[in-house]
Amino acid sequence: MSMMDRLTNVVENKIAPPLIKISRNRYLDSIQKAFIALMPIIIIASFFVLLASFPIPAWQKLIEPISSYFWAGNSATMGLLSIGLSLGIGFFLSGYYKQTDDKVDPFSGAIISLFSFLMLFPIGTNDEIGAYLPADNLGSTGMFAAIIVGIVSIEIYRFMVKKNIVMKMPEGVPPMVSNAFTSLIPIFVTIALWWVIRYLLQIDIVDLIMAAFKPIVAGGASFIAQFIGVFLDRLLWFVGIHGTNVVTSVMQPIWLDMLGQNAAAVEAGKVVPHIASEQFLNYFVRVSMLPLVILMLMSGVKRYKTLGKLALAPSIFNIAEPVIFGLPIILNPILFIPWVFGYLIIFVFSYLVIASGLVPAPYILLPWTTPGPIGAYLGTGGSWAAAILSTLNYVIMFFIWLPFYRILERQTLKEQNEQEKES
Repeated sequence: MSMMDRLTNVVENKIAPPLIKISRNRYLDSIQKAFIALMPIIIIASFFVLLASFPIPAWQKLIEPISSYFWAGNSATMGLLSIGLSLGIGFFLSGYYKQTDDKVDPFSGAIISLFSFLMLFPIGTNDEIGAYLPADNLGSTGMFAAIIVGIVSIEIYRFMVKKNIVMKMPEGVPPMVSNAFTSLIPIFVTIALWWVIRYLLQIDIVDLIMAAFKPIVAGGASFIAQFIGVFLDRLLWFVGIHGTNVVTSVMQPIWLDMLGQNAAAVEAGKVVPHIASEQFLNYFVRVSMLPLVILMLMSGVKRYKTLGKLALAPSIFNIAEPVIFGLPIILNPILFIPWVFGYLIIFVFSYLVIASGLVPAPYILLPWTTPGPIGAYLGTGGSWAAAILSTLNYVIMFFIWLPFYRILERQTLKEQNEQEKES
């Protein structure tokens, strides 16, 4: 057995199974689905940040009278993200349990999760504005509290429904009415639990959870953790497993916390605190397959040239599957080094360039299909240096791919010529 075969065997049988099992965990799956559902809101929130901070003097002068309104738009979306997250977790986790128990209602689960979370934020009063809900931790800082409270609340709800501790309605009652009353007792018990903890016992659950997750977030946001994430992403893809989905299922809450902190720093006029964010990976590291596609377009191998033409448009917009599965990159020992270590090289290179202050760190989320240089320019609030760095990474990846692709091409050309002679 060759070294590559042994490596593939280790990844497939030792590394991949536990990671896949983690990513398919019902809690992580529900969290990931909730974040996916919230992605349009997160992108809209980033759009408000872009409008408020775009560094063109003429634009800044134009929006000066209403610049605070753009930041208010961000506060009303990203600043309330945890509310949407608690709603989504309740819905998707209840939906998971509904597969085995029809009495569990996803919408009721969403309501239970949402109001359990809101119970942790005492409503204040003000002579000028009347009643208000403190919003300091309803954004990215409250995400982990929303996750924990949502999961616990749905587990209570599911347990009570399973044990039939519900209000039973007579047959013939419409399902909508029946579901509402079925959830009445579980909702009462769950809401009462959080009310007792927050008001009678005066325990600030949100602060406790934030304090508990602070070292986890700090560790997950570090250079080493993100480097390992990129390594696992590429390694899993190499054996045919969607590595990005696996890594994202664990990293997404940390990435969004980083995004929130970065945007808040820009609003406050401070330095962006996190470099290795999801935006950093999208705009600078996970550059598209375009460099390899360009090599394929110049190839003497008919199949590669045809595939290059088909993959050109998708690769511009960061869609890599035609090349990953069509070339293929998967289980291709010749392309293992550029696929895994090439991206790690530009991860380190980009991180060092941004850390040196030559290029600003990104703080604006754009759709993942945005071409890298455009994403880098807009994601940093209009930095040409960021666009140049992203473009440079395309060039670097071109030359990293080049020698290995030439080896693959020569091997394939030899096979192609032999087949033509035989025919």
